[in-house]
Amino acid sequence: MIEVMVALMLTAVGTAGLLALYSVQTRASGYTRHSIEASELAQDQIERLLATAAPGSVTTGSQQHLDERGAVTTSGMFTRTWTVTPQTEYCDLVVTVSWSEDGVARQVVVRGKRSL
Repeated sequence: MIEVMVALMLTAVGTAGLLALYSVQTRASGYTRHSIEASELAQDQIERLLATAAPGSVTTGSQQHLDERGAVTTSGMFTRTWTVTPQTEYCDLVVTVSWSEDGVARQVVVRGKRSL
């Protein structure tokens, strides 16, 4: 009888450990997916900024409620902001994509330069 109880206890401890491991892995997988999506959104905006004419003064912009494809939706979790700062021979480009995950604010920042 004692051996059965010990076996059940060991099985319960092992199962609890596996469930905790699964929970951590699922959370990490979600963070990785969201950070990759945010990087793609930031790179997409950098490419748009590179394709447009260089501004004469500091230019900023933002988009809120973006989904993973860059479409504005009511349930979109990403916010994308950008700044183009002209220098003497080039423009500094900074794109930030932010989102909230598990109550923690996350962000990806992509920087670039373009000639005038």
